[in-house]
Amino acid sequence: MSDTSPRDQAALLFNAKRAAARTPRPGEEVWRLRHANGRVQSCELRDNTQAGAGWDVMLLENGEPLFSRHCADETLARFVATSTKQDLLRTGWADAAGETGRA
Repeated sequence: MSDTSPRDQAALLFNAKRAAARTPRPGEEVWRLRHANGRVQSCELRDNTQAGAGWDVMLLENGEPLFSRHCADETLARFVATSTKQDLLRTGWADAAGETGRA
């Protein structure tokens, strides 16, 4: 057996048991906005500091990822989230009252 072969050769068989699929954990939703045309955008903050990766600000449109911004700490992540919300409010989006959200 070569040095590049997997130690568990049984894992290569077609009927080998597969590892459980990774289930994504949703972040903390900090705001949700609605546009007149029915589109909904929300912002989530994800804490990746346990892995040493800082924070992510994730903008979702109708539940699908639109873009993500990496930040070094929580303060900067909340600033980015608030600034993005202010920009959207200036361009015709409205607070989605009665839905989850914080800032």
